[in-house]
Amino acid sequence: MAGFQMIIKLIGGGMALAGGCGCGLWMAAARKKRIRVLRELEQAMVLMAGEIEYAAADILEILEKLAGKTWYLSDFFQSIYEVLAVREGTGLYEIWRREMVRSPVYACLETADREVWQEIGMHLGTLDRQTQLRTLCILQERLQRRIQEAENTYHSQARIYRLVGITGGVFTVILLL
Repeated sequence: MAGFQMIIKLIGGGMALAGGCGCGLWMAAARKKRIRVLRELEQAMVLMAGEIEYAAADILEILEKLAGKTWYLSDFFQSIYEVLAVREGTGLYEIWRREMVRSPVYACLETADREVWQEIGMHLGTLDRQTQLRTLCILQERLQRRIQEAENTYHSQARIYRLVGITGGVFTVILLL
């Protein structure tokens, strides 16, 4: 009977260790995902600027291309495209904000990241081409600063998250045994 209890304790300890390690790895991965989403948003802005400046494309064409060329933001751009294509009378900015909040990547971004994302929609399609391009350039610079901050945060905190997760799992195992 004592051998059975020890096996149960070892299994429980292994699960606690795996849970602690998994939690630390998950927290580090969430920080990495934020960087990837911000980089994709930056690439989308470059594509928007190129389409506005060189192709003189309208917003529907741009959104359709973005939906096909993005990974994390694909559903976001596709949703906006579909609503605008129906022409239900709602402005681009209102649709942008609504779909932004519905997007699965919304939760992994910080408030300042969301503000930049929201401002892109605020200025897109409302001004003349040159003003849109200048505004996109300014927002792209802000986004690059946010990416740099996110990378600095990731490098300083990811190792800590993993270490704390593993250490927490080990201490839990020690307490259980």
